[in-house]
Amino acid sequence: MSPRTKLLLPLLTLLLSLLGALPAHALPPDPREVPTLGPATAKVTIIQISDFQCPYCSRTFVTMQELRKIYGDELRFVFVNLPLPFHQNAQPAAVAAMAAHQQGKFWEMQEKLFQHFGALSEANYTVWAQELHLDMTQFAKDLEDPQTAARVDRDAAVAAALNVRGTPGFFVNGVLVAGAQPLATFKEVIDAQLTQANDLLKAGATLGADLHAKALKANNPALADNILRLVFGHDTPPEDVAPPEPAKPARDDKTLWRVTVRGDEPFVGPADALVTLVEFVDYQCPFCGKYNQELMAFQKAHAGQVRIVFKNFPLSFHANAQGAAEVAMCAHAQGKYAAVAEHIYANQGSLEIAALEPAVVALGVASGPLAACLRQHKAAKAIDLDKDEAAKVAVTGTPSLYFQGRKLVNGRGTEVLEALLTEELPKAEALIQQGIPAKQVYAQTVAGGKVFTPPPALDARGAQLHNSGSPVLGDRKAKTQVTVFVDMQCPYSAKILPLVKDLNKRMNGKIGIVMRHFPLSNQCNPQMSRDMHPAACLAAQWSIAADAQGKFWPFVTRVLENYVSLMPKEGDIEERRAAENDTLASWAKEVGMDVKRAADFVAQGRFETQLTADLEDAKDATVRGTPSFYFNGRAYNGAMTAEAMEKAVKQLQAGTLK
Repeated sequence: MSPRTKLLLPLLTLLLSLLGALPAHALPPDPREVPTLGPATAKVTIIQISDFQCPYCSRTFVTMQELRKIYGDELRFVFVNLPLPFHQNAQPAAVAAMAAHQQGKFWEMQEKLFQHFGALSEANYTVWAQELHLDMTQFAKDLEDPQTAARVDRDAAVAAALNVRGTPGFFVNGVLVAGAQPLATFKEVIDAQLTQANDLLKAGATLGADLHAKALKANNPALADNILRLVFGHDTPPEDVAPPEPAKPARDDKTLWRVTVRGDEPFVGPADALVTLVEFVDYQCPFCGKYNQELMAFQKAHAGQVRIVFKNFPLSFHANAQGAAEVAMCAHAQGKYAAVAEHIYANQGSLEIAALEPAVVALGVASGPLAACLRQHKAAKAIDLDKDEAAKVAVTGTPSLYFQGRKLVNGRGTEVLEALLTEELPKAEALIQQGIPAKQVYAQTVAGGKVFTPPPALDARGAQLHNSGSPVLGDRKAKTQVTVFVDMQCPYSAKILPLVKDLNKRMNGKIGIVMRHFPLSNQCNPQMSRDMHPAACLAAQWSIAADAQGKFWPFVTRVLENYVSLMPKEGDIEERRAAENDTLASWAKEVGMDVKRAADFVAQGRFETQLTADLEDAKDATVRGTPSFYFNGRAYNGAMTAEAMEKAVKQLQAGTLK
């Protein structure tokens, strides 16, 4: 089909509908409105109704990938958002996905959201949008655009009109498949639908909207019209069908969290204020910087009634967040927190200690005590206590704000803050009337609040990993082996080198940190349904060649630090692979490898034994993504920080980690 024909087809379809050849509601979905993947001429359409914070939905995401691999262009996928009320991050995640959809990257953002459904936060949406090379100014604008949220709300109303109240739910040519069903169930339904589609085509149906409409009416006459009108025709959902209650705005969330205030944290406002807001911050987080001024203005407007307490939650993927937090806390020790925090937020592009230290001194912080505080990491203990508190109240991103113990979920604007103050201030005043001292009102209010119990740091059972022959950082013979499966083109894998080196240092080299390969590409990994990272396989092969020359760690450091440059983004795949091979050869030369020997190693397939062993162990360990950590074969579920891993290792060694 020529490019001109492709351009004319939508206009021709619309013209035919106007002439009555096709009903308007049978038109293919408008990609600007409905996220659609696959050709309009596919014989089977799968409407997926899903929630990004739903673990079962995440599981079926993998199933959908497998189906795409099996059936190819026979399938078309259509996505309908249904963020459930009890999933606090589902609504914002859906908005982020639809904001990415505005730039044609819905399915790429969907993948990141489902792969990290337990780490949904505004900060992460920004990171993932950057990794997808979105226009960040437009992305931020679309996140705030009420029309983006309205599309998500409309989706929820459409789901209600289709009698879907839980997630995940699927309509396969109108046949309802409810829940996280196994691949075999979907294959059975799809195979039957392909047979039916072929029969309909023989009977005179035409590929595209006509076939789909006839299949819907044959399979689900009760809902066919609603599916055609609401999903594909963009009609307004009927008002008499109430959608599931949307995620409540923050002021209506009555959940009370026991957010403890120790008393040594920086704060603004009177110590005996009747209302306390606790904010968990990351000084490299752009949302924290953006929000700080609005929050300060709110406190100033209610100076006698409101106290804002600041706790630290430096995110692992912000390289300068921990250092900036220590600078802020060292300044706090000298009574200079507010001015220093304001400076840090205004200069988030220059947060290295070397840049911050003189700038902070210029703000009136004494240089000698500051230098000693930073050199001795005196603030680290308080920051660690804040992180522990964050884990207890389910903080996953920043900024996270708790208003008198109530977590702000979907809104933090002045209107929300004012509404919460109107609700909470009378409660605090009532405690005063009962004789509670003002300084104890907050502690009394949150005393009975909820505390989150995180899952065990390690799975109860472990896999038998065969690490002999794999590259090790630390002691190969140590009783504690930390195995990490990586993908050389994975941005998250790229962040682990500082982490594992820090962990090795903390443990004085008395553990073994073993690196194994799990390329997210079906070029070399049979567990993958598609070529997610096309440069990963060749990079893994060269890494194994580097290990054969005793150059694994310097070579892999070079690769992971420059993973974006592994393969050109333009050109056909063979040209791109050839360019990648040249790049890897140049890096091999830079770290002192025998390049010809390495190239022959790869060309002769001498990497296959090690790569196959890695993939077989990964399969036994049920590795699903990268990086994946295993402590003595037990999957690690904790925070991706050296501190958290050190704690888990020591508990494992002491026999106290169950």
